[in-house]
Amino acid sequence: MITTKHHSIFDLSDYDYDREDTTTMSSRTHDTYTSGYNDTPHDELISTLSSNSLNSLFDVESSFHSNRAYPETSTVTPALSRHESFKKKATTDTAKFHEDFTAKLQSKLSACHNHRITGKQQPPQTKVVVLLVGLPASGKSTLCHQIKDFIHSTTDYKCGIYNAGDVRRKKSITFNDASFFNPNNQSAQRDRDLYATITLNHLLSDLDNKGVDIGFLDATNTTVERRQKMLQLINSRNLATLVLEVESRFADFNIVTGKLNNADYIHHDNKLAFNDFKNRLKHYESVYEPVSWEELDETQVTAYVKCVDAGETFQMVKSKDVEEKELDAEKSGIEEAKFWYFKVLQDFIDQYDQSIGIEYRKRAKEFNLKEFV
Repeated sequence: MITTKHHSIFDLSDYDYDREDTTTMSSRTHDTYTSGYNDTPHDELISTLSSNSLNSLFDVESSFHSNRAYPETSTVTPALSRHESFKKKATTDTAKFHEDFTAKLQSKLSACHNHRITGKQQPPQTKVVVLLVGLPASGKSTLCHQIKDFIHSTTDYKCGIYNAGDVRRKKSITFNDASFFNPNNQSAQRDRDLYATITLNHLLSDLDNKGVDIGFLDATNTTVERRQKMLQLINSRNLATLVLEVESRFADFNIVTGKLNNADYIHHDNKLAFNDFKNRLKHYESVYEPVSWEELDETQVTAYVKCVDAGETFQMVKSKDVEEKELDAEKSGIEEAKFWYFKVLQDFIDQYDQSIGIEYRKRAKEFNLKEFV
């Protein structure tokens, strides 16, 4: 477990960089949630509870008691009529039905009660927001999709990626060139703040109503002010919040292999598009404020994750408060439901360099910009 210094709830100094290789992701497919700005309905909720089945309500292995659905309260009230005509028409079979029903109900209630007093019941599953931080072309969106694919291929949890750039492109009437991202362009700044807020609201709505377990706010969030605005909205909900900061020295490679093919530049000349994006990047660099330990101390953040150069350095640090709660939960046997996301993300980090990072860095280092622009 990662340790922390007493002066801060976060610290990287004691982080263990050794990683254990794991197998690559399986090919099992899942429904996904992307482009959170889309106003059309998502798929149906992951599971539906039936009030007609005693088994669905009480069996420990049923979906009702799974990590995916656990209402805080549940009540089953058998509908037994007291009408006189019902009594007169009662047959031996009907009486036996009620006898069997009552016996089964008592048995299930007893089993459920015993399950609870052993301390093994699972609490409501924690929902997670991942706040991305990083300059354009640092690899934020790519990393989000890689995590999503890993989670969908190795677990039953559902991910949603909510990209502020997609919202901007949908809401904007004209093409947004580099001048739109100039920090001195106050009108455009208000628009960008609005697009980020719209994107986050879609994410929060889907966590509440659409069966999404972990949502990625895929935006630059490069200033403390912007991050504080986003975290204020997130912290108004009962959610776990992770800050994922992404840095890369391979921006040119990422621009050519990714950005020139996105919706902003797909119909533009490559050289003109490359130069425009580089100017956009300069605007962001002029105001970029990396995440600091002081900032994390002042915010209600569950954990901080940092990825540098496609996993050459990949760190996850939990707040001291969370580490203490996680230890208490582990002793109670409920760590999987309450802190499931830590294990999933750590599994992803452990296998990332071997499965993706090493090959990516090899291609990025061999990249020759002159051959493309």
